[in-house]
Amino acid sequence: MKQILFTLFLLIFTGCASSSQKVSEFLQTDGAKLLQRDYQEICNLLIEFKRKLDVRNPNAYNKDQTYYIKEEIKNSKETLFYPHEGKYLKSYDDYLHVAFSKKNTKYRNDFLILGLYKLIYETYKKREGHQFTSLSYDEEKFKKLYYYLKVINWKIKTNKDENDNYLFLTWQRNWQVELQKSKTQNIFELSSLKKSKESLLDPSNFSFEIMMHQMFFHVKNSAKIIGEEPLELSLDAMTSFVLFL
Repeated sequence: MKQILFTLFLLIFTGCASSSQKVSEFLQTDGAKLLQRDYQEICNLLIEFKRKLDVRNPNAYNKDQTYYIKEEIKNSKETLFYPHEGKYLKSYDDYLHVAFSKKNTKYRNDFLILGLYKLIYETYKKREGHQFTSLSYDEEKFKKLYYYLKVINWKIKTNKDENDNYLFLTWQRNWQVELQKSKTQNIFELSSLKKSKESLLDPSNFSFEIMMHQMFFHVKNSAKIIGEEPLELSLDAMTSFVLFL
């Protein structure tokens, strides 16, 4: 008898929780639903971006934490906080500063992805739960997110460490990385070209750029829903953001 009552209680509780979720979704305006959709698409892109980044930079992430970072993003949680120099980081700025540090940084990929995720998480107000209307969101935060993503994309492609090595390998072909480190005067002596693994005519890897531009699109779309879409950054504005970030 007790087992039957317990089972009924679980069914009722589960049904109530499910109904509450459905009511919350029903009460959301179309604008809020579209914002939620943009957020989910960005998170999916971020998970895939990390997967590809880890493949391309296999010594720059914590393999034991890969699953947990993915689950954190997938389930819209905020429970992971990485330590750096003896203290746990919390703000997205702290994570991004470590990710782009010129010093030799262990788990650089993880700091980048967690910094991006925490910035996105905060902008879409996931900490505050369901938002029933797009009026609940801050237009300026979406513009800031858009500009940050633009600058971060540029820094991922260009920034180097104190030894003049790229912080992240994304667009570069192997021969380009070899050339940077090699003292050879004959470019065709590079192993990637010598063994015919690559050609000088091979295009750069645009897959990372494509994913970042898809993120730009969703953030810009969210900004348009609640106000005005962000203006494109001028070179001067880009420089000031780079110095700040």
